[in-house]
Amino acid sequence: MNNILIDLAAVIVAISVSYGVFWYKKHQTEIDAKREKGDALAYTMDILGKLATNFVYDLKDSGETGKAKKQAVTTKVKSALGDAHLPIPSDAAISGAIEKAVLAMKLSEDKTKESEKNDK
Repeated sequence: MNNILIDLAAVIVAISVSYGVFWYKKHQTEIDAKREKGDALAYTMDILGKLATNFVYDLKDSGETGKAKKQAVTTKVKSALGDAHLPIPSDAAISGAIEKAVLAMKLSEDKTKESEKNDK
């Protein structure tokens, strides 16, 4: 009787494992596509800060107002991500990255001015 239960359990485990492998193979392309999409979004969010920082520094000395500069940076970021065929994050995420880049630029300028005063 024990041998029958052990054999039955082995058959059930084998069927379960083979069904799991079959299901994964059947849905592998969908799973891989979702993973690639998630990876692309993560990469986009990583590069968003770098793009915003570069474009903020590019427009630092332009004669435009703050809102016009922010709109120009937003347009450039969306264009760069679109050209790279990457997903474009929400306007709120882009706005946050721009504000963070502006804050970092201002802090950097303040430190530079402070160190110049200390050197004199």
